[in-house]
Amino acid sequence: MEISKKFAIDKSKEKYDFSIKHTTIPLELNKDLDEAIKMLLWYVPNISSEQSATNELLLNPEYDDYIFKAIMMSMDMTDEDILITDVIHKKLAKHFVGRVSIDEQKLVMTLADDNETKTMALLRHVRNAIAHGNFNVINKLVIGFDIKRYGEDIEYRGVFKINPTNLLTALKKIIMDFTNDEFIARAFRRCGYKVEAFQEEYQKSHRFDLYAKKKDRRFAIEIKNYDFEKNLSESFIKEMIEKINGIDSRIRPVLIINSSYLTEKSKEDLIKKDVIILDIKNIKKMQKGRDMVSEILREQELFKNK
Repeated sequence: MEISKKFAIDKSKEKYDFSIKHTTIPLELNKDLDEAIKMLLWYVPNISSEQSATNELLLNPEYDDYIFKAIMMSMDMTDEDILITDVIHKKLAKHFVGRVSIDEQKLVMTLADDNETKTMALLRHVRNAIAHGNFNVINKLVIGFDIKRYGEDIEYRGVFKINPTNLLTALKKIIMDFTNDEFIARAFRRCGYKVEAFQEEYQKSHRFDLYAKKKDRRFAIEIKNYDFEKNLSESFIKEMIEKINGIDSRIRPVLIINSSYLTEKSKEDLIKKDVIILDIKNIKKMQKGRDMVSEILREQELFKNK
């Protein structure tokens, strides 16, 4: 799917009565929705829960579109089902109350600010709606509203109508597939690399994040999710070079970073040490099976032989 402006309101003519009020207390939940709610409240990344882990990848705007599209695809949603907007007007929100169709999923949401990723906004809106009881189940869909009340007035911040099973699939993907290491490892594996934890003298080491091998070539991979509003410090470059100086000379170091955070001098210093620099554009291509590491190596060989 693509993130576009093709959002469309339900075309179905068959409507069913829907109320946010729970008629049975407690609300009966199917197994998938029950598990999804527990994951939303306690386990998804970057939330205020003792059970939640920090996941910088989901906070990084460089990866935002790619990850959000993958999540929406796992939820079986298209660009016609999704609207990201600055304001959710009441006229639009009313399509999700009273009488609603139950044969399409929909997601309408705002972003908290320019720095919030779409994935974290999705988690925030669904989690808020669930936590405050602003949701109900109709047929095989859960419909919910993330709202802010100002007396009698209501501000809609997120509205969703989604399949709980699809939601659970997406949450599992977020927790298990979109960690730094797993996301990068999958890109390398799709290009034929064997990927595992970095080892030195047959012992696991934290010097680099990952180790990759393809045919007779071996690579030590460093993943850097840097503060998104700053340039990379020179101290990191020195640390990176120190790491390189101590590894097996047959292993080629790979740095994965937004290359715009590197100064020209930093790039030159790293390239002199035979570091392969990959950015998000390269990783996206590798996720589709294009071996950017081999392409960069070929280009470097051609340059050396000129």
